[in-house]
Amino acid sequence: MSATVDHQQSAVNHARANTVTHTQEPLPELALLDTAIVGAGIGGCFLAERLAREQESAGHPRSGRVTLFERTHRVGGRLWTVRMGQGPNAPVADLGAMRLHRGLRRVLDAVARAGLTDDLVPFDFGRPENPVHVRGVTLRQHELADPERIPYDLAEQERGLAPGDLVRRAADALVPGFTELRRTHHTAVEQGDAHRAARTGAAFRAHLDRAAVGGLPLRRTAYADALRAVLGTQAVALLHDTGGYDVATSGENAAEQLGLLFRTPPDAEYVTLRHGMQSLPLALRDRFTAAGGSLRLGHRLLRIDRAEPAAAGSAADRGEPVPRYLLTFAREDSRGRATGERLRVHARTVVLALPPGPLLRLDQDGLPFTPGLRADLTALEAVPAHKIFLLYETAWWRRLGLTRGRATTDLPLRQLWYGGTCPPPAAARAEGPALLLAAYPSGPATEAWNADEPHSAAREPDSAAVERAHRLVARMHGLPGLAAPLLARRQDWNRPPHDGAWHVWRPGHDPDVVAPRVRRPLPGEAVHLVSDCWTPDPGSIEGVVACAEAVLSELARERGDRRGHRAGRHGGALGGRTPGTVGSP
Repeated sequence: MSATVDHQQSAVNHARANTVTHTQEPLPELALLDTAIVGAGIGGCFLAERLAREQESAGHPRSGRVTLFERTHRVGGRLWTVRMGQGPNAPVADLGAMRLHRGLRRVLDAVARAGLTDDLVPFDFGRPENPVHVRGVTLRQHELADPERIPYDLAEQERGLAPGDLVRRAADALVPGFTELRRTHHTAVEQGDAHRAARTGAAFRAHLDRAAVGGLPLRRTAYADALRAVLGTQAVALLHDTGGYDVATSGENAAEQLGLLFRTPPDAEYVTLRHGMQSLPLALRDRFTAAGGSLRLGHRLLRIDRAEPAAAGSAADRGEPVPRYLLTFAREDSRGRATGERLRVHARTVVLALPPGPLLRLDQDGLPFTPGLRADLTALEAVPAHKIFLLYETAWWRRLGLTRGRATTDLPLRQLWYGGTCPPPAAARAEGPALLLAAYPSGPATEAWNADEPHSAAREPDSAAVERAHRLVARMHGLPGLAAPLLARRQDWNRPPHDGAWHVWRPGHDPDVVAPRVRRPLPGEAVHLVSDCWTPDPGSIEGVVACAEAVLSELARERGDRRGHRAGRHGGALGGRTPGTVGSP
């Protein structure tokens, strides 16, 4: 599968461009680059667009002096939208990140910059009538607070509490005053009271720093252990089974999970993009190339070295600033196979918009690796996740009184979304093909599907995985005669080049300490790292944009640009995890 660098005429074409094959025109030889950005996910596209537009505004020649390199033949990284079926009315599926909320100021600013604000539409999350199938019992979500209906023997003080109430109870037990501080903080944000918002945020961080579990600081405690310290065993099992995420086995830093929950508004309004989340990086890509930026697909970075003396001398002879770095790339075709071609590029500044897995596949004797950076890269844990979409002949769930939104289960499916997660491209019809996000396991729950894993080059799940997912869907809904799906699509985010759907901070690590070191691992060098990982909000588009803005500020200081860059405002949750009852992508 490949994508072109041609300007797309609409967001609909953006989604379609990544499901068909195009021919890429022969690429010209590269001149000395001002900035080489590696990785065309949301972070790389955001950064590339900002830098190219700034060069254009400053009157610099439109000569592609900012170049964006991408290993695959697709732009977007973990924002990936595909069309399920043929024709403009075929349903659209987000294989990766799928939602935002209105409190994410940085992301909403990026959406506006890309011209997509009018494409923001409501995202259906939980609905009271949607099912929860656990321990062989099918309930409706509104029944989860009924102790007589749920198959869990909760402690007396926990009976009658819904999963969200249990999370708040745990948060208040771990960080006294959590719920009230959170409410006050977000009220201040909504009212534009920056002073009160800052004061409540600081108070929360002070409480968090003092919190401990069994004498161990909360920051050194796993979230699962913290929950077990303040909730009963059955309550933790209820959260694990009904929340859709493997919270009972979570190795995430408890302080960071509570911080993410604090930054998410209590009544967050979730939205998505009408034509899929990938339309955001694609729109930024179009703005980047329109400003004279150059995009190179199918280029896998192998290593970074110091610039060759001859290149430095040649630049000096032309009166240009000398290059500092030499990047070596291997060309790959649309199936990820090496073509045997190599490309060597000199650049003055390098930005690696890559998560830890791809970073660690670079040659370790090159830049920017040091023992300190390698140690810092272990501060995060990659979380695996799969998605299986099934396209059915009709929206059979409507006969059960279900329309859209999420269902959860302790079956290997874990999470389902009726109608997928993107709005239908045409008015909803009583008949006609309908999409179901049939399985969305993450963490250890993905192990149940590994035996069905298709070949790494396959885009469709094999027949065993499809049959199993369909059988479990039918079992969950009590429909043994359910007709088989017409089409299926699967994405395993644990495979290269991504090596994980999102990341979490391990216990004992503080992002406020680690992240600045990683963003610029070699002091005095113009090599920077951008990723959602190097923020307090790993797994979020907000985190990516925050990290990119921090690097833009560093680049401005390097270049003596006294104008600087507008500081973004902090929000909550990549398209990654958003803590509702427990957290999510």
